[in-house]
Amino acid sequence: MTTFNEILGTKSGDPESTVKQRYKLLSVRVHPDKGGSKALMHLVRHSYDNIIKGKGEHPLAIPSVSSGGNTTALARELAAVKKERDEFSALNQLLKVQLNQSRKGNTGGSGIDYSRKIAQLEGEMVLLKEERNRLQSQKDAAIVEQGKLAGELRRALSENEMLETELERNSGVKMPGAVQWAQKFWLPAMAMSSLIVVLFLGASMVNWSAMTTWFDSEEPEVTPPTVRVVHAEPKNQTIADNEPTIEEIVPTMEETLRLPFLKLTSKTGVWSLASYTESNRPYISIRSANGSYIVNDCSGEFRLYLNEPLKPLRVAANLIYLHQNQHFHVYRIPYGQGSSADSWLQSRKLEINDELFTSESFRDSRDALLKKCTGA
Repeated sequence: MTTFNEILGTKSGDPESTVKQRYKLLSVRVHPDKGGSKALMHLVRHSYDNIIKGKGEHPLAIPSVSSGGNTTALARELAAVKKERDEFSALNQLLKVQLNQSRKGNTGGSGIDYSRKIAQLEGEMVLLKEERNRLQSQKDAAIVEQGKLAGELRRALSENEMLETELERNSGVKMPGAVQWAQKFWLPAMAMSSLIVVLFLGASMVNWSAMTTWFDSEEPEVTPPTVRVVHAEPKNQTIADNEPTIEEIVPTMEETLRLPFLKLTSKTGVWSLASYTESNRPYISIRSANGSYIVNDCSGEFRLYLNEPLKPLRVAANLIYLHQNQHFHVYRIPYGQGSSADSWLQSRKLEINDELFTSESFRDSRDALLKKCTGA
């Protein structure tokens, strides 16, 4: 008679872990989803339950689930299970022999050599990590120093270009030889003689206001137009003679272009929400290491507030100069890098006028600004 141990391929003295391992292996083999049947699966489970209870050497009793089924098919399946069990037993013996051979081959001093090599490699790895940390600190210090030198060089070049431009403006166009002598002496002499002739012709024939405008380098101040607005009164009321009327002054172009002041901060490299000092209107901005700002408010327009000492003689084509505000030269960014929210969201950092601005916290600050602008 076949016992439960023979079905699972176990022995009476095998531990529970071995029995469970054999049960899992056979259940995978005979599972209906893997090509087995419900009867075999039930038989393996029934054998496992009896072996766990200490009835492994008891003769096999067919469980009730399969009693009404085809006995011939069940016997065929039992034979297939026994065959697989024998194959697994043979494979198990072969693996045990190979394991013993490998253990015998590894005995001796090779284990000690391996341990020594592993310890040596671990020591070398520690030294390499220390050297990497030292080189990384030197690299970071060199990057910081390079940034400082680049900023000083840009400031020096800007000052040099401004001095050269001012020198050329004051000295005028250089003309060599006789032409330069005529410009210095002959032309002023002709101008003086012409002026004397005009004086002799008569002061009444000269429009002195037009003459003075030739030598006046400043443009006359334009007075803003005044619009007088008189509010209509009902028919049954009259306006007293001494009652003042309401007058509104049309703002000048300078007042129209004048932007509110920023709230300056010492925090660099992060977008943050703030409000203008005069109108309390919200805006978001980011400050560079050189003290310049990129500003975006409810109008949706991005502007560059360039720190005054850093103003160059030439800027990028997409920077449109507006005016000076506080100690900044304000530029509008109508297109190109930094002109839209998408360009900031799609890039980690942008270079505007040779200055780097990151996009850190831009999304959160932008969402907060939109809530402020819409009153949500």
